[in-house]
Amino acid sequence: MIEASDLNYTVIRPGWFDGGNDTDYEVTKKGEPFGGQDVSRKSIADLVMRLAHDETLGSRGSLGINRK
Repeated sequence: MIEASDLNYTVIRPGWFDGGNDTDYEVTKKGEPFGGQDVSRKSIADLVMRLAHDETLGSRGSLGINRK
C-alpha cells in the first residue's frame, strides 16, 4: 500500500539489532541480496539521520541495513 502511494517514503529493513558501538554498515536496495544479519542500533540511527537530512537518499525505496 505504501509503495503504491504518492508518499515520499523509505522502508528500512534492519538485521537483528545489537548494542554495538559501531557505524560500520552497508545498505542494500530491494531486490539486492541482504549482506548479513546483525546491525547496531547506532548504525540504524546514523542511517535515519542521513535520510532525514537528504530527502533524495532512499526516496521511495526499501533499504536493508546490516553490519559490514
